[in-house]
Amino acid sequence: MSPTDFAALAAYISPGLIALLLALSLLVWLYVRSAVQLRNSRQQRLNELQESLRIYGRLAGCLQTATLDSSNEKQQYPNELIHALQEAKAAPYLTPHLQEQVQASLRECDAFRRELLLKSLEREMNKLIEERRLVLLESHAPGWGTALWKLLRPAAGPLALTGMIWLVSRLLVELASYSNVDSSLSNTTPSAYWLIGCTWMRFVSGLIALLYAYRLMTLRRQNDLDVTASHFPTSLLSMVISAVALFQWIGPEASPYILAVQLVLFLLGFRLTRGRSRSDRPYVGHPGLMKADSSQQGGHLADKDRTSDPSLTEEHTRY
Repeated sequence: MSPTDFAALAAYISPGLIALLLALSLLVWLYVRSAVQLRNSRQQRLNELQESLRIYGRLAGCLQTATLDSSNEKQQYPNELIHALQEAKAAPYLTPHLQEQVQASLRECDAFRRELLLKSLEREMNKLIEERRLVLLESHAPGWGTALWKLLRPAAGPLALTGMIWLVSRLLVELASYSNVDSSLSNTTPSAYWLIGCTWMRFVSGLIALLYAYRLMTLRRQNDLDVTASHFPTSLLSMVISAVALFQWIGPEASPYILAVQLVLFLLGFRLTRGRSRSDRPYVGHPGLMKADSSQQGGHLADKDRTSDPSLTEEHTRY
């Protein structure tokens, strides 16, 4: 193409078309970048699962070896087992319950605690193995719905940017329309200020809905792994907060109430999306529970001794 033809083509293309092409190029770049980040995140997740399984497997093997070789219940741990217990505290998917058991096993070494820790390790390893299977299935052999979701999920970034531009442009247009009606009216009539305030509240409400819709699309699925907040309450709250903003089409007067509902749901999320904690009741073999059991057993023995005393029995029958 000659320079003359290029200049003629540039003169023919309007600035609006050039801006549209640049915007489309930006959206495509964001989509590709999001897809690459999701793929890297999935690979990192798989590496963390594999690392946790490697650490747990080594610790389980050391525990089984120590159980088979133990002739005395109070014998000291071998160095290999101590190193495996310390290494287990660095596992990426270490749960608070398992961490507490590892700490207790480092403090006290007996056959009962080894058996208890081994059972907990096997349970956590089965969870991680199932999680790894699902991640590999999602990556290499996804189903029909999963494959479609893998195509749509990287579009969360471009859609969020488009929604942000639309919210800002609508805010500017509405504020300009209110200021161009009558400057004297806007300074003396409270309803004009109220409409401007409703416009800003509608913008904030739409921004909150957009952010939570983006959060909903990028939320990572969990398969009963006790490492972060529960997936279902977070997804449900994000969906409700985003859906409430659809009622903005009723009119600008509904904006304060919709924004108030979104803020209430936001504060409610601190209560509903706490980390998945186990029961307050300690596990079997917990030091506190063992002390409580020993004290209760001592109390029961004392009661039995008192009731078995013949003098007390005679006094009871006498009164």
